Amino acid sequence: MLTVPLLRCGLRRVIGYSHAIAKQQLSARSNLASTAFIHLSAGNAAKLFLDTENRHAHSILEQSLKPYQIFRLDDRTAISANMPERLELPEFVLNTPTTTTNITMEELLNAFTELTQYCIRTNTCISDERFQQFCQLFAKHSEQLNDAQLLTTLCQLAQLPTEATPRAPNYMEIWNSLDIECCRRIERWSTNELLLACDAWYALGLARTSGYVSEALCKVGRKIRRLKSEQLVQSMFYCNLLRRRVYDMFDYEVRLLNYVDSMSLQELGVMSMGFFKTQTPIRNPELLVKLFTRLEAELNTVDDITLVAIIKVLRYSSKLQQVPHILRLLELLQAQVPRISLLSCLHVALFGVELQCCHDGVLELVLHRFNREIDMARLKDMERICLAMGVFNYRGSSGVVEELCSKILEQLETKIDEIMSYPRAFVCCLHYLVLCGHYKEEMISSVLDERFIEHAYDKKKITLGREIFNLDSFVKINLRSEDYKGNVLPDKMRRKMGKLLTQYIPERNPKYKLNCTDLILVEVKETFERIYRPCTFKHILPHFDRPDVVICYDNAQRKAVPLADSCPEDYSGDILTRSLLLGNADRPEVDTVVIVIVGWNNVIKDKNRFTGLFEMKLQQLRTLGHKPVVIFWYEWRTQETPVDRKQFLQRKLTNVINF
Repeated sequence: MLTVPLLRCGLRRVIGYSHAIAKQQLSARSNLASTAFIHLSAGNAAKLFLDTENRHAHSILEQSLKPYQIFRLDDRTAISANMPERLELPEFVLNTPTTTTNITMEELLNAFTELTQYCIRTNTCISDERFQQFCQLFAKHSEQLNDAQLLTTLCQLAQLPTEATPRAPNYMEIWNSLDIECCRRIERWSTNELLLACDAWYALGLARTSGYVSEALCKVGRKIRRLKSEQLVQSMFYCNLLRRRVYDMFDYEVRLLNYVDSMSLQELGVMSMGFFKTQTPIRNPELLVKLFTRLEAELNTVDDITLVAIIKVLRYSSKLQQVPHILRLLELLQAQVPRISLLSCLHVALFGVELQCCHDGVLELVLHRFNREIDMARLKDMERICLAMGVFNYRGSSGVVEELCSKILEQLETKIDEIMSYPRAFVCCLHYLVLCGHYKEEMISSVLDERFIEHAYDKKKITLGREIFNLDSFVKINLRSEDYKGNVLPDKMRRKMGKLLTQYIPERNPKYKLNCTDLILVEVKETFERIYRPCTFKHILPHFDRPDVVICYDNAQRKAVPLADSCPEDYSGDILTRSLLLGNADRPEVDTVVIVIVGWNNVIKDKNRFTGLFEMKLQQLRTLGHKPVVIFWYEWRTQETPVDRKQFLQRKLTNVINF
């Protein structure tokens, strides 16, 4: 097995360095250990996973007993039935007349049918330059096609050998003219006719490219509340294809509530795809409960794609009031983990991530599945399962977390092609692994390499990678005592990140409305100022967006002392060590106390543990020599009067400050 540096091998392939330059750079920098961790072998090509969601959703429409307006190729074409088998081009196509006065539309259609028959049977693309004059003539006269002929022509195009690009000559000439014709007829077509033509464009593979589907859905969207059940599902399928909102999606939600009990679970899966792909959360709690109930009732028979589609939209739409439903569904999903696919297991594990709602039993089962089948996982799958482990701060007693994290680190060494295609997923994966306590210094160094960062992030948005900010801070805090010789971020980049990724320091100002956590921060600081002065808001760890209340307490004098004049300014991106706060690290009599507010999204629901990111914050504060004091949001809310709050804070400080 040949050891090859990731960046020097992969980035040259992406950026296009010449072999000579690559060889020269490799020689000049051969002593760098920052990127030398990737092993290549012939059998470790990145796996390709075909997206079958749309085909599955369309098959639901095809197989339904409801009258969906489906464009069936075998019903719409008569090439094989009505035309003789021939392998030669029709004379009309080869010698298209320049004068078209005496040519009828029927003659043009017959010639086009013969041409498509020839292309299909000889595997010839219609972009062949021999057909250029005829295709231009046909496109010019496409406005004379009646509705049936227009749909038949679209069907014939769908059966042609696949072109390298929709912009191929001749091919684009024809489909573009047909697109214009379909758009011209939108206003006079009924809903069923509109949906049938949309399906024709789906069969052609140009639903997102053409202008017709989007325009047709806008018209359908104006009368959503009058749509029948099958029309609602089919129109949502095309919204899913377009991946954008074409009309007020709230009307889809209102109409779905009327049909949710009469639709099949698979049809609800199609609707869920549409909501999720258009980034439209379901806001009606009643509709969410019905989706939970329907899925729970049919868990034993639901197919993987439908299961994932519904779970995605439930995860995207659920709020705190849905947490009991999530936990109940996860409880029932335990029995399904051995049956469903690995990708479905992944979405089960991610179900409660946004709400920090974890079911340890089902997560344990999913982790065992991944541990056994890690060879089948893509880079993105590894990143997502690491997200679940990192956010939920899950360790378990079986040792599967440690074993899986070690396997993922090994697998990452073989994923060069995927890393080059999805570099940010690689960075996030390393960040989540760090939250789980697993890392390789060489890998972290490789993503902190300036060339990798330029590849992974748009230069104009280079400061938006919080995961890079976190990894660099991990190196500076957690690996500073080790023999780390790898890359770190330049100071200039950290300063930019400090300005753009660190939240504002809250203050009482009638111009701004404080959220709950910021309000607690302000109240805590105001209460502390009645006990000890000075106390200050500071971003001790700038890679965590919220500031904390900082007190430098001199135990000898039994009073708070001010921060050093040389302490870095706010939003500088600097990690505030004791020496930066005090101006002198040799002051053991002074404690740097950091008051940290624990919001509801910093703890796992109904579990006695913090999220992985918050656990990392407390650990890093202690590593730097600070003394964190944790205040839970619900504790503070029970302190109603200023006296109660003062006494509460004094009790909190008892184990930290020597009064």
